[in-house]
Amino acid sequence: MEASLHWIYLSPHFDDAVLSCGGMIVEQTRRGERVEIWTVCGGFSDRNRPLPPFARQMHEELGVGANLVSLRRAEDRTACALIGASVRHGMLPDCIYRFLPDGSPLIRRSEDLWLPVHPAEMDLAVRLRRNWASRIPRDAQVVAPLSYGNHVDHRLTRMAAEGLDRPLWYYADFPYAQWHNLPLDAGLPEERILRVEVGAEALARWQDAIAAYTSQVERLFGSEAGMREQVEAFYRRGGGTFLWRR
Repeated sequence: MEASLHWIYLSPHFDDAVLSCGGMIVEQTRRGERVEIWTVCGGFSDRNRPLPPFARQMHEELGVGANLVSLRRAEDRTACALIGASVRHGMLPDCIYRFLPDGSPLIRRSEDLWLPVHPAEMDLAVRLRRNWASRIPRDAQVVAPLSYGNHVDHRLTRMAAEGLDRPLWYYADFPYAQWHNLPLDAGLPEERILRVEVGAEALARWQDAIAAYTSQVERLFGSEAGMREQVEAFYRRGGGTFLWRR
């Protein structure tokens, strides 16, 4: 691959691209390649509506009041700076903040996070795709999540990306791929895989960047030490070191 490549990683939430690809991004930027991380669900909740009960419960558990999105945007800027990527935050709210046309919350309980994209939200994929098509340069390499774990926002991101007329790559969603011991090669032949040698220094910066998401580390991994162990275990079996071409 040439050193002048321009990569755009589509991250469903503020941390997904860094969690899954932080070491690769360190190595890509070190080679002089341009890397941007576009957070898809980076918008604020509707200030004219009370938070849905599930979202309110999550805010209370994290002890952040109503300022979670602002906090996570700041965490994301710090994390992306550590790996050399620039940031773009989309305006679509996280699924926990979204409502269906009848006014009911999209997410009522944790099980709803893993359902297929709701029929009422299919138009969101179309709108996202049109927005990206008008903003993504024709020669940019777009990287989307495989949607391992089946989180609804990951599915929505992949669905929207697959309609783009752009070179498209995929990454394995961490930590879901690790938690569920999912195959990292996605069943694709070797000629459709781009491997990136991620060295020890890049691994350390990857872990440091994840640690910048202070609101998420304990919830996802139990502790920072637990995070570093899980990232290294993922890395040792090849995770976060290659992308797949559609």
